[in-house]
Amino acid sequence: MYILASNSPRRKKLLEDAGVPFKVVVPDVDETVLEKMKPEKIVMMLAKKKAQAVFDQYPDDIIIAADTIVVKDGEVLGKPKDEADAYRMLKLLDNDMHEVYTGVCILNSQKEVVFFTMSEVWMKNYNDLQIYEYIKTGEPMDKAGSYAIQGLGEQFVDHYSGDFFTIVGLPLKSLLQELKRFEEAE
Repeated sequence: MYILASNSPRRKKLLEDAGVPFKVVVPDVDETVLEKMKPEKIVMMLAKKKAQAVFDQYPDDIIIAADTIVVKDGEVLGKPKDEADAYRMLKLLDNDMHEVYTGVCILNSQKEVVFFTMSEVWMKNYNDLQIYEYIKTGEPMDKAGSYAIQGLGEQFVDHYSGDFFTIVGLPLKSLLQELKRFEEAE
């Protein structure tokens, strides 16, 4: 049985749409990163931490966990603390390029696979009124970088390179390839 170690409705929908049978178990982990690490190390470490937390409860299953961050000029932008933080992030991203990293961990009692993908996103030039209107929708409040490319936040995105699903929060093509390899090695 696959278990998605996530509270993200986006990750849940992506796995459902891919036809993967799974159940959701929300991991109880502290996502604070105190030390200075490269973005890819952060997302892989947090994905592994989430997977391990759920694996401890379900050691007979295959755990899938992911973590996504936005990085702008070396600054890691996670989920905003409040509306002012969401505004700060959206203002920082305005009319410029940033990277989105998603780390994934697949774990069972025999092995683990941990990987990351990265995509680049170029934002349009937008104004304070657009930012405030978007924040009022509530959508930015649980999103890394304070926007959802697959939601209303799409209005701010000019274009991107790389995997769209990395930006959404679960690199589906890479995940399905790794799950296939994972199962073949069983």
